[in-house]
Parts: sequence; structure tokens; C-alpha cells
Amino acid sequence: MLTQVADGVWVRQSEWVWTNSIVVQGGDGLILIDPGIDGSELDQLADDLDRLGIPVVAGFSTHPQLGPPALA
Repeated sequence: MLTQVADGVWVRQSEWVWTNSIVVQGGDGLILIDPGIDGSELDQLADDLDRLGIPVVAGFSTHPQLGPPALA
């Protein structure tokens, strides 16, 4: 769930790993920082963003978002 922490700033903490997704409202829409790696959490984040009713105009990752290693 997105939690508003200031005007135009929301945070979503992962339930799977100790990471945060940050959403900042800019002049043209939302900027998404570190959206996460788990498919179900990405789906939940997308639903949270839809409920805000503001378009996402940019996104980036501050570091590699590595998932579980592939099975050989």
C-alpha cells in the first residue's frame, strides 16, 4: 500500500524484501523510483498508482533490482 509521507510524495515498503518504492509528483505526473522486483508487488503498486489517478511519466532504478537466481 502506498503511504503518503508529504505533499506529493508516497512510499511503498516491500513485504518480501527490505526495499521501498518512492513516488514523487512532478509538474507533468508521477515519477516512480525503485519500483521493486516481485511480480505480485509490482501488480499491487500498479493498482495503487491507478487509484491516485495521476499518470506515471518517468521511472528509474537507483541500483540493480536483482531477483532470485535462475534455476539451472
